Amino acid sequence: MAGRKYGLDLGTNYVKIYDNTRKNILVEHNMIAIRKKKDMVAAGDDAYEIYEKVSDNIVIKQPVRAGVIADVEPMGRLFDFLLKKQNCSNSMMRHNEFYLAVPSSITEVEKRAFFSLIGCSSFKTHNASIVEKPVAAALGEGLDVTRAGGIMVVDLGADTTEISIIALGGIVLSRLIKVGGNTINDAICNEVKLEHNVIIGSKTAEFLKLSLGSAIPTMAEPVMAYGRDLITGLPVHIPVPAPLVYQCITTVLEPVLDAVRGLLERTPPELNNDIFDHGIYVTGGTSQIPGLDRLIAARTRMKVNMSAHPQESVVKGLDVIMNSYELSGLAFSVRESVFY
Repeated sequence: MAGRKYGLDLGTNYVKIYDNTRKNILVEHNMIAIRKKKDMVAAGDDAYEIYEKVSDNIVIKQPVRAGVIADVEPMGRLFDFLLKKQNCSNSMMRHNEFYLAVPSSITEVEKRAFFSLIGCSSFKTHNASIVEKPVAAALGEGLDVTRAGGIMVVDLGADTTEISIIALGGIVLSRLIKVGGNTINDAICNEVKLEHNVIIGSKTAEFLKLSLGSAIPTMAEPVMAYGRDLITGLPVHIPVPAPLVYQCITTVLEPVLDAVRGLLERTPPELNNDIFDHGIYVTGGTSQIPGLDRLIAARTRMKVNMSAHPQESVVKGLDVIMNSYELSGLAFSVRESVFY
């Protein structure tokens, strides 16, 4: 009996599961709510809905942090829940194949955690392979990663940003920066606290980032935000100006821009020529900040190609590998000795 192929992108904020048979993508928040350390109260988007609203006896966890699985057991329970939601069948579990996208700049032990996730789930199978996330993202953008020319991919995620140079199907240079969309949210929370003596939650910070966020100065009107006054302890609402959010974004992105320039300086000259001709490819959820392409172009003096569907680049790249025999060598099986 033939099984199905699934592409998995386990991000800090979102889990994306691609069903190669049905050709659909399930996208849910990477959160799970647990009561008394054992009972699952909610998972995925339902857990995000009650985030920052629950009592102390319910703990909401984000199993993936900084691009790697930090809590395998809750991630396994969330993984099972989402696979069932994607109609993955236990009757064919030995025939199912899973392709997991992982950051290229993590250790072999951290890569093993992704395999452990598959092995410990109720959908046990030995048909598990990993694909380096920058390679998958490039394929998802329609790029030919097997050519000798260099490709530069900047993947801006929630907790991390991975900057990679790809050639001949492999990673020539790569750097993982622990900066992303969540870092910007934290910076907004801190800045509002300093400027207005008001504490806001991460959901409010996310709302301000989406409403006012820009990598270039704008004349947008202030947005009202609700929080708690540090002095009185009472609920308040305050106008948050666009320059405050802009300052947080540019400050947080500064290490990313420095890393892009640093990686270009280390890139072999022949590959630099190709990158200069084709430009930098930018993807990932945080890349949706308006004006980011202009900021990167101004700092690098290079063409910048922004993804039209940045959150789907990786799973679309996994789909390309799943459907191509010629590209199957880009997926590394759990059986391969390099991971032992």
